[in-house]
Amino acid sequence: MSDNTFINQVMDGLKDQGFLMISDDFIDRLIITLHANVTAINSLIEMVEVENKLLAFSGALPTGSRQVDSLKGLSTRIAEIAFNVEDVRNEQR
Repeated sequence: MSDNTFINQVMDGLKDQGFLMISDDFIDRLIITLHANVTAINSLIEMVEVENKLLAFSGALPTGSRQVDSLKGLSTRIAEIAFNVEDVRNEQR
């Protein structure tokens, strides 16, 4: 049995017994932080896209298309984490 499997079993057992509760305040702050990160990343995506347009307009080759794809993926994953945390909060209530 791997360490992660054991830890997950212990955490699930504690949760099932009602001993493992994360404070609502912590969860709320975590959700706010995650959504703020998504907003910041989305702003960065917009900046890179504008930079790419300016480079294309001036005849230079845009170099940020891979950055945009990577940032979009990161933003999506962070948003998914935020929604999962919200689900955990809702289950605890």
